[in-house]
Amino acid sequence: MQRLCEIVSWPETRLPAYERQLAADILVGLLRTTNVDLRRRCAHGLIRVQDAPKALLRYLARDEISVAGDLLENGVGFDDSDLIATVRAGTSSHWLAIAKRRGLGEPITDALLQTGDAVTIEAVLRNQTARLSTQGVDIVVAKSRQAPALPALLVPRTELRPTQALVLFWWAAHQPRLQILRRFAVDRQVLIQELGEVFKLAAAEGWADADTRKTLQVIERRQRNRAAAAQSPYKSLEGALAAAEGGLERGLIHEIAHLAGVKPTTAAQVFADAGGEAIGVFCKAVGLKRPLMIGLWKALRRPGGDPDSPDNPLGRAVYVFDTLATAKAQTVLRYWNWSFTADAAGIEHQTYGNEVLELSLARRNAALLFSRNG
Repeated sequence: MQRLCEIVSWPETRLPAYERQLAADILVGLLRTTNVDLRRRCAHGLIRVQDAPKALLRYLARDEISVAGDLLENGVGFDDSDLIATVRAGTSSHWLAIAKRRGLGEPITDALLQTGDAVTIEAVLRNQTARLSTQGVDIVVAKSRQAPALPALLVPRTELRPTQALVLFWWAAHQPRLQILRRFAVDRQVLIQELGEVFKLAAAEGWADADTRKTLQVIERRQRNRAAAAQSPYKSLEGALAAAEGGLERGLIHEIAHLAGVKPTTAAQVFADAGGEAIGVFCKAVGLKRPLMIGLWKALRRPGGDPDSPDNPLGRAVYVFDTLATAKAQTVLRYWNWSFTADAAGIEHQTYGNEVLELSLARRNAALLFSRNG
């Protein structure tokens, strides 16, 4: 057996492929009865063999991790199907070894992420040579609700898209939230410019088409709802906030939402944000002054703190308010308003599973945000 192990690990130039395969077929049967040390030596010998026999390679890859570890992490003879089969048949230690391989493609990272193992997912995210699919990132975003370490590892990944990042924001810690805002809070100058004629057409038609109206509301320059202000007993958003000094009840929150140009569900989500950064985004987007933002914070009965120190929720909200440009804050708020409120009432009781991945983008994000199992 020792001699056969040496033979199968010879360079390709020294041994014909069919003879290597014959030796490997014999070895697979014999290795079942041998000791761990010999199996480990056999696995080590195969690490650099490009045309390593598949049956032997897969057999050793599923052995105990002391045998399979180095082979799984560095073996050059594996193809994607070998590694995916090992993920499905292996244990968490095997998953972790594969997650450390250089140049992992999307099918393999998908298989690793689908295990749901937090340690394995962390290893995949730390692997800068691994590529993630859109579905793979979706899996990580969903998993990150129960795994607080994942957002900080996912946010720097180039595969993360704005749609995913602005959902991830809601349960991320302060630093990942800042990274999300710096990277994905952008202005809409090009969209506003290129769709200028569409705005004119929609206005001439009295905004009669609902889909067009909803789409342009995400893009348009103006945030506040002038029509709502004209009908409101408070006359303006500032007036409603002044009335809120004694406390915010549900009806007043709805009024503030309409005046701010968002739906009540969006306002409720923002105002309930534990970290506070979302409130900073909201206040900057609607053009409030700093004192009014702090007044809203107090009206929400949120805990006090030094507004100039980021060691408390108020300070973190004020920091976002002070550092985020108005146009960029509007982009974030409008995305939330479009995404999280789309059919939210019908989605509220759904769970975030494979079936949700087939939903529309807005429905999928709302399902994840409002899932009671999250």
